[in-house]
Amino acid sequence: MTAQQAKSTSLAAPVTRDEVEAELISSLYKRTRPLLIANIGAMLLLTIALWNSAQPIYLLGWAFSLFCWTMLRFALARLYLRRPRSVGEAKNWVYAFSVGSGVAGTLWGISILLITSLSPEHAKLVAAFMMAALSASAIAGNTNSLIAFAAFTVPALLPFGLHMIWFDGEPSWIIAAFVIFWGLLLWSMARHLNDGFKDNVALALGNEHLIEHLSIAKERAERANLAKTRFLGNMSHELRTPLNAVLGYSEMMKLEILGPVGNPQYAEYISHIHDRGKHLLNFVAQVFDLSQLESGYVELKEERVDLAELFADILQDVAPAAAHDRIRLHAAAITDVPALVADRDKLRQALHNLLDNAVKFTPPDGRVTLTSERAADGGLCLSVSDTGIGIAAEDFDRVTAPFNLLENQDHLKRLKAAKNDIGQTNTGLGLPVSRLLTELHGGRLTIRSTVGVGTTISLWLPAERMVSVRVADLAPSLSPQSSAPADLPHATRAAE
Repeated sequence: MTAQQAKSTSLAAPVTRDEVEAELISSLYKRTRPLLIANIGAMLLLTIALWNSAQPIYLLGWAFSLFCWTMLRFALARLYLRRPRSVGEAKNWVYAFSVGSGVAGTLWGISILLITSLSPEHAKLVAAFMMAALSASAIAGNTNSLIAFAAFTVPALLPFGLHMIWFDGEPSWIIAAFVIFWGLLLWSMARHLNDGFKDNVALALGNEHLIEHLSIAKERAERANLAKTRFLGNMSHELRTPLNAVLGYSEMMKLEILGPVGNPQYAEYISHIHDRGKHLLNFVAQVFDLSQLESGYVELKEERVDLAELFADILQDVAPAAAHDRIRLHAAAITDVPALVADRDKLRQALHNLLDNAVKFTPPDGRVTLTSERAADGGLCLSVSDTGIGIAAEDFDRVTAPFNLLENQDHLKRLKAAKNDIGQTNTGLGLPVSRLLTELHGGRLTIRSTVGVGTTISLWLPAERMVSVRVADLAPSLSPQSSAPADLPHATRAAE
């Protein structure tokens, strides 16, 4: 087996010699139909050519014997191909095929006795033609097994070769040299073809084993992923109820609804409990959303979406966190745009995740911009840009996969108490969820980023989601008369 075959089969069960032999013998039996036609055709031609010169009884006896043996071999081949067989039976069937080839070769070799009845010129021509035809038949039909090849060629060609050497009664050494060369050439070609057949069969079987191995591995991975998805969904569902209780009671204590707490330190602890609960609840919600999206059970509730209203709503949510670090929020919206048909809540969730990440990974006094523009294909592109720490190009695939955070520790600088996430780690689910929500709408998510400069993440929605209706005038806070970035009033005030 070659190095390529070994490499192909290294991940699966190795191909054994018995398997290769079994496949080769199977190929031998599959070739019996063209050999049947060739044998009967050559037999008829030779019978016609010898009809007026050979004894009819001998000629017909030879032809009948060859015909019956050819049909018997064909029936044996049909039986072999139809019945179930094990790999260990291959050798027995090789021997059976070789015996059949030997008898067939002997019958063809006997035909030299009939050819001698022709005139010397015709006999020499027919003998040369028969040697060529039988050689071609041996190469075409028996090279899968060198045993079968030898069993056919020796009794079939040897009588013709000897006849050519002693054609004039005296041995011709020149003809003998040609006959010997012819035999060596045939054997060399047979070995070369046999080696090639073995290599090809071994490679094909190795690929079949590899495909079977990968299919089993794929099925196991799908089952494991389904089990993981179900577990995450069930876990998320079970955690929500106690978390809501924790948040509810901690918020009552934080607001001192039933009276003052007393100790200021307890008030701080209650605040931490509430903040950690919100963080955990948000994580549980993202895990639940992720499990639902990966399971394919999420359906869109499509409606016309007012981009201006959507932008204002999302930016309002992230404005307090941005204001704390003096990060300026901007919105650049186009005015002449068809209405967007989408699931507003899911689109809002996708953009909110992007804006939340942008604020989290942007240093103080930075800038985060939300824009919309028409795509070249008639669709819509919604982009969130920041002047944050950036993402390395080789990490693009990892940040869009669940639970695969960047190994860049710079983000730890952003986890401050004012952002209500001190001591917490980023789950890394926001971007994967946004990607899945965008793909659910038939779109795609792309990333453009330079480390230390900033990142732009775009949601590309297809043209089919745009309808030929002008969007209502944008809200004043988004500067409807201009496509240039405009500061949101609440964000500007918070920054100041």
